[in-house]
Amino acid sequence: MEEASAPSDRRSQPRYAVDEAATLQFIDVGAQVSGRILDLSMSGCRIRTRERFPVGIYRRVETEFKLDGLPFRLGGVVQSIHDKFTVGIRFLDLSPRKRDQLASLVDEIEAMQQHGGADPACNEASPP
Repeated sequence: MEEASAPSDRRSQPRYAVDEAATLQFIDVGAQVSGRILDLSMSGCRIRTRERFPVGIYRRVETEFKLDGLPFRLGGVVQSIHDKFTVGIRFLDLSPRKRDQLASLVDEIEAMQQHGGADPACNEASPP
């Protein structure tokens, strides 16, 4: 895996391209938005929402998605806003069980992309 050299690239975990439905629940206001999860790593994910993203960074969220038939609901915080519809989520306070499940999923995605000839640029270290 290739490390990106730009100073803004702080992500220490490789990210892997995915494309599945996702929902963000905003903890403090009880609202939610739907969208698509674009990439995933052990430390977070990037999501493109269907509607304009309604809040700023550092808001607590729960990210829900299903990959490989397994449902995931992971707590985190909005770490970055890329544009009006695309946000980076940093996972926080994952239980050992959820961390193990996520690690298994990330390992499967990595193996599939290495054997399937996926674009290696998706695996570069970069912000969520």
